Amino acid sequence: MRDKPTKWIACLREDIRQACGEGWMVRGIGRGLVQKVQLTVRFGDGNRTSIVLGPKAKSDPDFVPWVGTSAGWILKISTDISLIMKSQGKGLAEAYELVKQKNESGLNGALDWEQLARRFKSHKTSNGKKGSRVWNRNYRTPIARTLLILTSETSIASGYSVLKTLVERHGGEPGSASRRLRIQYAAEFLRFAFKNGANRSWLPPEELNTFIGEKATIHKLSEHRTRE
Repeated sequence: MRDKPTKWIACLREDIRQACGEGWMVRGIGRGLVQKVQLTVRFGDGNRTSIVLGPKAKSDPDFVPWVGTSAGWILKISTDISLIMKSQGKGLAEAYELVKQKNESGLNGALDWEQLARRFKSHKTSNGKKGSRVWNRNYRTPIARTLLILTSETSIASGYSVLKTLVERHGGEPGSASRRLRIQYAAEFLRFAFKNGANRSWLPPEELNTFIGEKATIHKLSEHRTRE
């Protein structure tokens, strides 16, 4: 008896079927805990073809593993491949190459990060006036600061370094609500960027407490003052 797929896998497979068609399926392949992502398309005549999404070498920093945080990216790239196959009559592998070329040419400069930020804003404000109020109150300043780091710091090359720089410039008190939300909103934007074509290296770490920090308790402060 086969084990039932976890919730994120079941949801992802259903989303792909809805977006691409009944013959589309994804799964994890390979040995070990970290698996590659395989996309398979089954055609009406029963024939099928498969490709691996993302770099094939696990040592590649942009390797995309079969994990829940990759689900948005997998759905987006599968949908893009499907659209090219249907509109241009391309095969699976050829359509994937065209998608990769488009993503690589479209995400290499400051203007592209700015475009992603505009798309992120449009995504967050799609609920009309309520969405716009939430954006202006919560997201506008953190995303503007994150965008400035991405477009002005040539040494920044990963989601980790983006959040580290954000803390260094606009940290606030460790463990404070303002600092926590600032980091969470920036991380949300980086995840959106990955889902929409940015390399995996731009994903923030799963654990954000390193950047958020902890509040100093009264007990700890009194101990520190006693030592002084």
